[in-house]
Amino acid sequence: MSSIDWIANRIEAMRNDWFSPGEERSSPAAVMLSLLGDSAQYLVGMAVMGLANVFLLPIYTRFLSPSDFGLYALVELLALTLTSISGLGFTVSYLKSFAVSGPGEVPKLFGTMLWVNGLAAVITGGGLSLFLASPESASLLRGDARRFAWLLLPLVVLETLQGVLLTHLRAQRRAGSFSWAAAIRLLSIAALSIWLVVGRGEGLPGVFKARVLGDVLACLLLWGMTASDLSWSASLPSALSMAKYGLPVMGSALIMMILDGAGRFFLDHYGSLEQVGLYSVAVKISGIMRLLVVVPFGAAWGGLLFQIAKRPRAPLIYSKLMSYLLVASVSIAVVLSLFSPLFLRILATREYSRSLSCVPWLLLVQAVAVLQYPSSVGLYLGSATRWLPPIFSCGILVSFFLNRLLIPNFGVLGAAWAWLGAWVVITLLMASVGQRHYPLHYDKKPFLIACAPCVLLLAASRLGLLVNGAGGIVAPAVLSTVILAGAIGYIWDDLRTLDVGWPEGGKE
Repeated sequence: MSSIDWIANRIEAMRNDWFSPGEERSSPAAVMLSLLGDSAQYLVGMAVMGLANVFLLPIYTRFLSPSDFGLYALVELLALTLTSISGLGFTVSYLKSFAVSGPGEVPKLFGTMLWVNGLAAVITGGGLSLFLASPESASLLRGDARRFAWLLLPLVVLETLQGVLLTHLRAQRRAGSFSWAAAIRLLSIAALSIWLVVGRGEGLPGVFKARVLGDVLACLLLWGMTASDLSWSASLPSALSMAKYGLPVMGSALIMMILDGAGRFFLDHYGSLEQVGLYSVAVKISGIMRLLVVVPFGAAWGGLLFQIAKRPRAPLIYSKLMSYLLVASVSIAVVLSLFSPLFLRILATREYSRSLSCVPWLLLVQAVAVLQYPSSVGLYLGSATRWLPPIFSCGILVSFFLNRLLIPNFGVLGAAWAWLGAWVVITLLMASVGQRHYPLHYDKKPFLIACAPCVLLLAASRLGLLVNGAGGIVAPAVLSTVILAGAIGYIWDDLRTLDVGWPEGGKE
């Protein structure tokens, strides 16, 4: 039995122990355990994927100069942005359409998404390759990308098609297949990077070659998993319907990419590619939390968002999820912050030590970013996704203003503050606007509990108790144990008492 199946079975056993057969599937705590089970399965694959991704960072920082790593970070961001545009928001609209479609309608719906997203990827990827091959790109990016410009077309196309195939697996809630496919992709990229970058010394072209070849292997694997579900025909009405729902989502995803990249481009403009490289290393380290928390939860959330709405007491489930996620994400961010000097020492060279100051703030960015999922419930259930672009546009304005204000004086630290400020504004606006369409009740207690780990982190920093300080590794380990025990204890106690008074059979 694989580790993924073992975790799923253990959580299923917990549900059987906690709930009687009549209430097992419908009570609020049981539904949240279902979400936890999906997240745990995604987490196994994402953890392996994250290990491969983290393993690449020491290679890049040791075989690329900070300036080359900065150029890589800018080009990678452009590729990810165009991949998001090519998806047209279908990753969300397909999940909604899949939930209400009959079995006979799914293959054509799947084929429609594949054709539309694939054609969009050819257009956007071709445009990026032409731009990077032009002399103007060197002056705009402050680095020459013409050596590997031709690789960006297949990169965007392959990663867009992967998104289509992975979305279908999410819709079917095939968490194991999803996770292993993603993990095998990055493990392949890691192996190919060692060969091309370390062994052959190809530098930046080798980095992008390894990624394209890894994407080819992933697409072949995913095709084998999903080809039997696909119809090659396409439906124009289905495409228009998914586009109408998904384009605002795509707009918000594009804005998220802009928020991610704003700090890098402002640093490039007001500083140098070296500063971009320092900041990008800090972003990669904070990406550990993204891979362990944000991505697995988001993948599971997409499959359950609309299904939870059908349950009795759905508003209670959504509001409790916000409370638990807030406490858990902030606690994890603080724990990772305590060990950030150790991560930097392992993953990068001393050249990048100046990036350490912004790592805790970037981890808090991830903690706030994961809250977008429960915060946006009202927008999705109320079919009010039209509000997403204005909300994220407000976030962009805040980001640009803070980046312009802070980066000239504070450098990489200012970029981290600007990103955090933008996400706080976005999350608060999502929750506020969503209340008009699907009212939820938020408790104050979790917000107060979430402040405690932040106070402990500040105190540990002032007292020199981080990993590279006087406390060695013992003090951070003790503080981490206290923080995680407190968070788990609060969630466990509240979850166990959540169904008090819940009618037998789960019916109100």
